[in-house]
Amino acid sequence: MPVTSTKSQSIYLIGGTDEFSIKEAAAKLAVKLTPKGGEFGVEIIEGTAGNQDEALKILGRVHEALATVSLFGDDKLVWLKSTNLLADERGVMAEAVKDALTELAEVLKQGLPAGVRLLISAIGCDRRKTLYKTLEKLGEVQFFEALDDSKEADEDIAEFVQRRLAGEKKELTLAGFQLFRELVAPNLREIANELEKLCLYVGKRAEITDTDVRAIVSPSRQAVIWELTDALGARSLRRSLAALDNLLGNGEAPIGIVTMLAAQFRFMLLTKDLLTRKLVTANENAGFQFVKAFESLPAEATAHIPKTKEGKLPSPWRLYRCALAAKNFSTSELIGAMDLLQTANLQLVSTQLDDRLVLEQAIVKIATTTKR
Repeated sequence: MPVTSTKSQSIYLIGGTDEFSIKEAAAKLAVKLTPKGGEFGVEIIEGTAGNQDEALKILGRVHEALATVSLFGDDKLVWLKSTNLLADERGVMAEAVKDALTELAEVLKQGLPAGVRLLISAIGCDRRKTLYKTLEKLGEVQFFEALDDSKEADEDIAEFVQRRLAGEKKELTLAGFQLFRELVAPNLREIANELEKLCLYVGKRAEITDTDVRAIVSPSRQAVIWELTDALGARSLRRSLAALDNLLGNGEAPIGIVTMLAAQFRFMLLTKDLLTRKLVTANENAGFQFVKAFESLPAEATAHIPKTKEGKLPSPWRLYRCALAAKNFSTSELIGAMDLLQTANLQLVSTQLDDRLVLEQAIVKIATTTKR
């Protein structure tokens, strides 16, 4: 969700790293800011530059647009659209471009002509740039961060789904949301596309169920990977081998599959410890209860769980799925699975054995017996 600050009524910046949210918010704001004269009072400047010359031409057009009255002499909106000039990209980092951006910042400090409004939508916006800091001081700023694997992202996704469906007067059941969350990557564009498909699929019906989700939603790459980890977690050899065949057929690297499985079984071992100590419980269709219980644990109870690069705990939803799978293994079996995956990793990088055979042997042993 956006971070917003409000000051000037003539300068607007919508930026960040989430391209979908930036473009959607900018389009809505552009409609709101369009003068009474309609499209004749709007000048759109496509802002993507691939090199120094293109960047300077774009900035030159911005200066010209801000200094020129509209076709009929009424109010005017200048929209620098989907620009990468505020991003940290090599093609737009030349000294001449930096100087031109600083010059634009100085022009904005002097104020825009009466009736002129400036809207900038910036993809990959770098808050360290002088122009960004100037826009933040002078105008209204909305900043959209891309989703990550965190508690906040889960909350944002739930809010986004609820708001999107409310606009269509539809509702997703709890089981439907949990399945949707599993199948769709944490990307708002993908989420919006899949929700639109669901709404069209159910027609006039208001309730969307997990059966609907399973019927129409396209699994993301991450979901295909989860298919293997879930199948192996359920100790279903048939489903595990089918999922492995699917991954290899889609070009997934064998060493990447082993690494992913090792990470999964490590989290299963950690959540097994939480279950054994009765700090959490994990039951089917009770993901929200698990998430709530996990988030309320004291810091010392989760100190042994690896953090993300940002220093945060992994997504509680991921741990919930690991906890469900961990119930199908004893602690010694989970340790045995880790040993088998380590052996498979060594075979992939140091022997001439067929990659598929190495993976299949490890999966068969984990699914059938891994006791030490």
